[in-house]
Amino acid sequence: MELTQVRYFLTLCRTLNFTRAAAECHVTQPAFSRAIARLEEEFAAALIYRERNSTMLTAFGREMQPHLQAMADAADAAQALAAARRQPPPGNLRIGLAPGVSAAPIATAIAEVLRVFPSAELHFSESSAPALAESMLADALDCALVPENSALPERLNRWPLYTETAVLVCPGAHRLAGKNACTAADLEGEILLVGDSCGGFGHMLEKNAAQQPRLQYCRGSVSQLCELISAGLGLALLSNRVSIAAPLTTRPFTEPELTRRIELTVLAGRPLNPAAANFVKLCRAQAFS
Repeated sequence: MELTQVRYFLTLCRTLNFTRAAAECHVTQPAFSRAIARLEEEFAAALIYRERNSTMLTAFGREMQPHLQAMADAADAAQALAAARRQPPPGNLRIGLAPGVSAAPIATAIAEVLRVFPSAELHFSESSAPALAESMLADALDCALVPENSALPERLNRWPLYTETAVLVCPGAHRLAGKNACTAADLEGEILLVGDSCGGFGHMLEKNAAQQPRLQYCRGSVSQLCELISAGLGLALLSNRVSIAAPLTTRPFTEPELTRRIELTVLAGRPLNPAAANFVKLCRAQAFS
């Protein structure tokens, strides 16, 4: 598979017109059609079908589109990173994280940016989604990771990155630590600590569980919450993306299953410095992996 074929296919996905797509790619229509046909041969499945004057994606074509888009985005990011070596200083990378959102899923993208731009400084800011939006509008942040349902200004571009699932955090010697998975019924008689750093999973449980848990509200960081759990003050539902150290342990929480999607958001129309721009490209390229 050649990257040129992938770009031709993505152009066709956007235009749904062979003539227009070939013109945009600066090739003749026969050459363009042959490239699409070769791509279909490699997949051993049709990506496009024509009905009279209409060009449509097949079901397989729709399924492959996000993966091929991610491939093209990754290639663009790699080319931009290579070209950026010849550019002026990259600037700093300023990332906002909504409550309970871990930096672990974006660590690979951060590492790649810092490898290419070793002089760039990394800054994290943790706050509510509206506060992060205000910081981006004031040019105090380059981008932010927020839950999908966050109320944000229309001036912000948003792209889904990954999905988080709730896990139950408890001491290693707790009675629930030996279970393969935990449910709302297992929390009978237990205190569930909830706060901003919990990612809203406790409130999801309140809405979806027939049996209501005993909630104890507390404000603080994930590390402070874990200290309370270690001291025996209760349990917590946190994201499976958060790193939990011994003597605490995590168990999958399966009934009800609690999930939330995390989005990357950037202010539309404002140019980013090379470090931030390439970080955004890398994150978007990894979103489907």
